[in-house]
Amino acid sequence: MEKLAVLKAWAEVYVVAMKVKKEAESKPAKVVRSGDEDEDEEDLGADVLPPDSLITLVQPELPTLSRLWLAMLRDYALLTLPAEFSSQLPPEGGAFYTPETIDTARHHYRSSWAPVLHAVALWLNSNGFTATEDQDEVSPASFKPSNVPQASTTKTFEESVKDKLHLMLGVSIEFLCFPRPEEPIEHVISCLQALCTLLETPCVKKHIAEDQLLAVELLNVLHRLLLTRDPPAVQLHVTAVVQETIRAAQDHLQQQRANKDEESEKDSQSSLGEGGETGELVPGKSLVYATMELLVFILVRHLPQLNSRVKESPSHVPLRPQRLSEESARLVANTVSILAELPLLCSAAGGMTILPTVLFLITGVLRDTAIKTPDNSVPLPVAAALQGIKVILTSPMARVESIQTRWTALVRSSLASVLEYSQPDESRPDMDEVSMLTAIPLFLLSASNELVGVVVLQKGCIDRFRNALNSSDPWVQARCYQLLLSVFQHSNRALSTPYIHALAPLMVEKLKAVERSRPGSAAELQAVQEGIRVLENLVSMGEEKNRVQLLALLVPTLISYLLDENAISSAPQVSRSLHDFALQNLMRIGPLYPAAFKTVIGAAPELKTRLESAIRANQASSKAKAAARQAQPAVQAAPTIKLKTSFF
Repeated sequence: MEKLAVLKAWAEVYVVAMKVKKEAESKPAKVVRSGDEDEDEEDLGADVLPPDSLITLVQPELPTLSRLWLAMLRDYALLTLPAEFSSQLPPEGGAFYTPETIDTARHHYRSSWAPVLHAVALWLNSNGFTATEDQDEVSPASFKPSNVPQASTTKTFEESVKDKLHLMLGVSIEFLCFPRPEEPIEHVISCLQALCTLLETPCVKKHIAEDQLLAVELLNVLHRLLLTRDPPAVQLHVTAVVQETIRAAQDHLQQQRANKDEESEKDSQSSLGEGGETGELVPGKSLVYATMELLVFILVRHLPQLNSRVKESPSHVPLRPQRLSEESARLVANTVSILAELPLLCSAAGGMTILPTVLFLITGVLRDTAIKTPDNSVPLPVAAALQGIKVILTSPMARVESIQTRWTALVRSSLASVLEYSQPDESRPDMDEVSMLTAIPLFLLSASNELVGVVVLQKGCIDRFRNALNSSDPWVQARCYQLLLSVFQHSNRALSTPYIHALAPLMVEKLKAVERSRPGSAAELQAVQEGIRVLENLVSMGEEKNRVQLLALLVPTLISYLLDENAISSAPQVSRSLHDFALQNLMRIGPLYPAAFKTVIGAAPELKTRLESAIRANQASSKAKAAARQAQPAVQAAPTIKLKTSFF
């Protein structure tokens, strides 16, 4: 039993060593200066491990340790078999137990297997399953167990990979199916980390993608685990395993599609993936279905209001959205990211089977987590939901002709839901208007063909933008201007023109009103600057024949921001910044459109006078600053080398 304790200790050291190594490799390298002899060891470069690193301690022993760790896992797998399979136990005992000590050995194996499993996964991941047991060094005689099975030289590489993979998956799944109440949570986390590490290996990805039933069984076990183990740390590691499983399936499907392209069978491209031509996802066999079950469970656990059945209950009391904890926010964000990738695993018909549910959940997460923060930062779930919407709208399914009608209806329905959720509501006074508003351009820019000409949706979008422009929050105004700029610049004029016609007059009105109420804070100044940038882009987008009319809106507005030369010195800093911003833009616009600019200035002498006065004041200020710099006496620099002894 002492040997098991030693192997466990070595495994824990190796796990920590690999963690330290990974952290060191992820840090940027530092430039080494050859002339400095007193530099600290850290200055040698973050990618160079210190000489006393743990990995240098473990590395020489890995060939022996890895073989012994695998032998220990084989023993543990046999010892966990039910009583009816006791006949399969080797009569001579295992690597670290004898038939006489089998009962006491079970307890020691049970306390040691988890870190060993994690260590083996790290070792296999680091060498890509290329190391074979027959190449391992012989362990010292004092440590070498007599019953360690020797690797057969007739095994192929594929067989060796499958043996090790099935051993580790078997141990993991058996434990995760029925984790004993007395098992420490660290064992659960170590097991999940081992699975995640294994799934990062290319050969394991390939194997689990080809054996879909194995992947489905793994996800079902993880779902069952979540029903019994509630800590967010466990749930985060579960989502990491799910993410790697989905990536493995995606890589496999992409390879299949690439092979179809090479064979010039493009007609069957849309039927590749889960669902086939019918779109049916069979429970128990579908990886997408198993993933959906698990992800929906996580989302409903942290956002109960997503469950439509709860709302139908007579005893249901509407809940106000509340800010999630940091761990819950990360978990929901990870879940949404995986959810958005699931349609990529499906055929066109299969994608249309799950997309209504996926979009319902993602837009629901956006609604329930879009809560204002003091620093106007975007919560992780909101960022994930917005990214998920973009991933779905830009997916290849949008170009499949056979589902165009259903796809268009689904996109329009989803945008309608976002518009409904973004309506001002007394029950949600702290709704983050910017986050909800950001979702609208995602639909307009990514699915313009499906939305052009839909008057109801167009009116709803314009109303949301108008509300944001009229908001009393300068941050909301600034973001609204930025989002409108992306809509105005869209290449599809049939989409952008109605928004320009409806919202540009309001923008001009808001920007002209700044002359009477100048910004009093940096946020208000930013909102004005963003609005001017939108107006400048409208001028550049306009036709030449309309240039004078467009400049007649922009130039007077900018000139109205200029301060009188006698008031500049006493004006607040924000007001001076607005003056400088306006003058710089006027100086840049003039050379861009000289004829139209002269026409606008010439039509209003007071504008010309005010602009010339501001230019003269700016030139005088620049000359004064230059003269002041030249008049400053040269300060003699202190000597860089100081003598310790004075010779005078």
